[in-house]
Amino acid sequence: MTRQSVDITLICIAAAVLFAAFAASALSGEVFFKYFGAEDSVIENATAILLAICGVALWARALSARSSFSRGAVILGVLYGLVYIWAGGEEISWGQRLLDYESPEFFQENNDQQEFTFHNLVVGGVKLDELIFGPVLSYVILSYLIVLPLVWPRVAWVQRLVRRMIIPVPRPYHAAVALAVTLIIPILDESRRWEVYECIFALLSLAIFLHPANPINDYGTTHDPMIG
Repeated sequence: MTRQSVDITLICIAAAVLFAAFAASALSGEVFFKYFGAEDSVIENATAILLAICGVALWARALSARSSFSRGAVILGVLYGLVYIWAGGEEISWGQRLLDYESPEFFQENNDQQEFTFHNLVVGGVKLDELIFGPVLSYVILSYLIVLPLVWPRVAWVQRLVRRMIIPVPRPYHAAVALAVTLIIPILDESRRWEVYECIFALLSLAIFLHPANPINDYGTTHDPMIG
């Protein structure tokens, strides 16, 4: 199975998830909530697993770049992977409900859900998920998914920056999918619709990392361990 076929398969799965979400919502809000919106639902657990796999894919990409990129660039690639694995852990509260352990006292007092998660912390009366992990992160992600694929082929300094920071660039059809889902998701009349968006984002991220517009071997690497 080629990288491109895996990429297309992941996008098809994302489309199926979106269709299933609308179908479940049409049946009843209870059906949607059970399978898509509830804590520890199939979708939430799938999102966590996919984010962790994204992290591993980024690690493999970074390690395969050791002969062609600086040590700093490789370290950046490893850090990107850590961010995705961290996001996967946060998605399921680091297994707190699965393993049935109590939140440390600090999180009980400073987390708006009293869970062992960092993105729900409240600092100085400000919720981090609303200040940083809400609109700011959304703009960063959408800029990466939609804007970067448009400017990267055309702007030399963006190409240099992307190479220096070992950033996997989405392909134009990845950008089109991201834009389409961003426009469609608000139509879903469910308060927990963003759980679906997060799952699709994880699927799309994995598709990009496995089949980016700028594969590492384009820079002279003779073997990419992600290919096998």
